[in-house]
Amino acid sequence: MMNAHSSHYSREIRVAWAIAVKDMRTYYTKPPSLMFGILFPFSLFLSFSIGTKAPLAAQIPILVSQTLFFASSSIGPVVIPTERANQTFDRFLTSPVSLLSILMGKTLAGIIYGAGISVIPVLVGMAFFGFQIISLGALFACFLLSSLAFSALGIMFASIPGQTPGQVMMPLNFVRIPLLFISGVYTPIRDLPTWMQAVSMLSPLTHTVELARYASGGETFFGPILNVTILTIYVATFLLMGIRFHIMNQRKE
Repeated sequence: MMNAHSSHYSREIRVAWAIAVKDMRTYYTKPPSLMFGILFPFSLFLSFSIGTKAPLAAQIPILVSQTLFFASSSIGPVVIPTERANQTFDRFLTSPVSLLSILMGKTLAGIIYGAGISVIPVLVGMAFFGFQIISLGALFACFLLSSLAFSALGIMFASIPGQTPGQVMMPLNFVRIPLLFISGVYTPIRDLPTWMQAVSMLSPLTHTVELARYASGGETFFGPILNVTILTIYVATFLLMGIRFHIMNQRKE
């Protein structure tokens, strides 16, 4: 019995990884992935950094956080609607592959995309701009939990019926853009009104920014323990809600 369960889980993991690899090869260089996952966060960062006098090393955590946020959450909304249009998603479901394996594979593709791109500003900052990593554990937690949470967020929104990435990206951006302005990215949380500080605590991006700053020796408002706790809660919430929404859509079809 144990061997049967072990074999089943092993197969599910292999299938999820195969789907992730396929998505990496096929969709990482697609225009929507490049636009919403790389160009958009870098453009936002440049718009912000041009008007500030802070040293570039102090701004690296902001770029890392924005890239994790947008890149990780963009793959699902690009891949799933495109595969619906090509009927690839339906062919997966008619083959002996579970919906859970499909979603886990696409979540994994988002994690690798977001974390892979976000490590670039860290390396460039360390090599050329004096950026330092004080806590490797905090940086690892930031990358792992944030990329997982935001990738799951993208998968959750990709449950919206549609056959083009724009049909998912538009409602997703109605959530992502406001989060930028309440998450301490542009205005330190300590400078916000008390009610906005309470709201910012509920944003997952807030805790990504804080962990990235803590990892580089910067000051934080909520502290790393609360940052990790809330990101972990969001990981579980987005994963469960995403799976649930996709199951509901399949039942309707």
